[in-house]
Amino acid sequence: MGVVIHGYISARDRQSRIGGRSPRLVAVERALAHVKYIQHRPGDDREPGGRTFFDELDDNLDGRSLRKAIKDLEDSKVVVHKLTLAPEIDPLDKRQYTREVMHELAAEKGLDLRWFAIEHNNTNHHHIHVVVLGKDSHGKDVRIEKAHYAKLKEWGDQYLERWQPYELERSRSERRRREEERLETRNRERELRRQERIKEGLELPWMHRKIIREQYEPYSKWKNEQEEKNRDRKLDKSREQPEKPYFNDTITAAGKEWSRENSTSELRDLHTYLWDNHDERIPLPEYKKLVGWIKEKEQLKAPDRTGDDNQRDNLDPDRKKEYFEYKGERFSKNSSYENLTDLSHSLKERNADRLPIDDYHKLRNWIENADRARWAGVVERQLELSKARFEKDEAAKVAPNAHRDVNPLQQQMLSNPVVGLFMQGASIVNELVGWIDMRDNRDRLKEGRDALEDAKKNKHQEYVSADRTQDQKARDREAIDQIDKSIDDNQQTRDRVRDENELRRRKKDHGLDFMR
Repeated sequence: MGVVIHGYISARDRQSRIGGRSPRLVAVERALAHVKYIQHRPGDDREPGGRTFFDELDDNLDGRSLRKAIKDLEDSKVVVHKLTLAPEIDPLDKRQYTREVMHELAAEKGLDLRWFAIEHNNTNHHHIHVVVLGKDSHGKDVRIEKAHYAKLKEWGDQYLERWQPYELERSRSERRRREEERLETRNRERELRRQERIKEGLELPWMHRKIIREQYEPYSKWKNEQEEKNRDRKLDKSREQPEKPYFNDTITAAGKEWSRENSTSELRDLHTYLWDNHDERIPLPEYKKLVGWIKEKEQLKAPDRTGDDNQRDNLDPDRKKEYFEYKGERFSKNSSYENLTDLSHSLKERNADRLPIDDYHKLRNWIENADRARWAGVVERQLELSKARFEKDEAAKVAPNAHRDVNPLQQQMLSNPVVGLFMQGASIVNELVGWIDMRDNRDRLKEGRDALEDAKKNKHQEYVSADRTQDQKARDREAIDQIDKSIDDNQQTRDRVRDENELRRRKKDHGLDFMR
């Protein structure tokens, strides 16, 4: 996956509005300084007179003519656009790569763009700086929108797939391998830390952590604190002053850098990943940036609402926070815990329809609230049940029809109040642990077959892809045959296990279970 970084220099932006000076003059000076920087930036690839510029036709442009073109621009909204193209792999011909990408951009916008570029080969990952003038050859304003970032990446990838397909696939495979290794290492370290906590007595593997959490922070107390936090959050939000975001702002999460240039799906996947992996949570200010970027992108794609809807929201700002709909079903804070968690699991499936980020936050909060309410007072309820059961057993002991064979030594020990209190506590713990379903009812053979079917489906999609070579298709057919053989072996194993279970059941029904 390539990277596209975009910025612009305008007389209207904040950095050009310096007291006592013309914003137009400041913007032109900033544009000239950027051109000088990319031409003379220190590095082994810098020539004595600076790096050489190129455009769609010329490989050796004069820097003075470029600076003159910037100075001669009439009053335009943007003086220059700054683009940085960093492809997945280094193209064999970076100039032809840049020309094709910029040609596609000009055709997409229907403009005769005036641009010039320069190569930077002084870093581990080579890249190209492109400067696009704020007006095209016919004097029309040039505007590069966020929707074009993904297209620029796509056009660049198409060029590389045409001229360097094997290098590109090798780079993608290596990137996937590094990501898998990172996740595996993180999970292994997390399990080691968990085992250390268990060994030191800081964590009880047999006790449901939600029971312990309820003791430290009861549900009623937690709910009041959440309501207070929400009130404070609304108050702070009303006091916030809108601040213009810096375009090239980035955050670091999951071992990568992220910015507004990432697609909506990438940012949403990162958001879900951070929620599901507590150890990799990021600071709150960076998390707010991430959520803000997702909201911006969703608002750009969202259809305009009617005036009646806007009027109702203005009259009652909290009305839209009460519920949301997904695939014709309505969900709210009063929905059951099971329905909310089922929706959360379905959203994680591949190709599932996504919720807007605000609705996703509502779902998370509703699940947390329902889960806390579900476990509220669990110990008290179990104590009452254990007490009732104990009283019932005591009453049965003195009943006329009670015939119990009690060991005298055991009866003497239980009459001791300390021993009786200990046994009662052990009974309560036994009840709590028994209440947690620890059975493994998974059909692992069926899960294995499902995984094989998914692998076969994915491999078949690769096989029918138009860009596959004959050698790749032959390897695909080989892999599909191996998967089919594994599916057959899985089915035979399932049939054998089913027959054994049926035979065991028949023996038990006829009293022959002792023969085992």
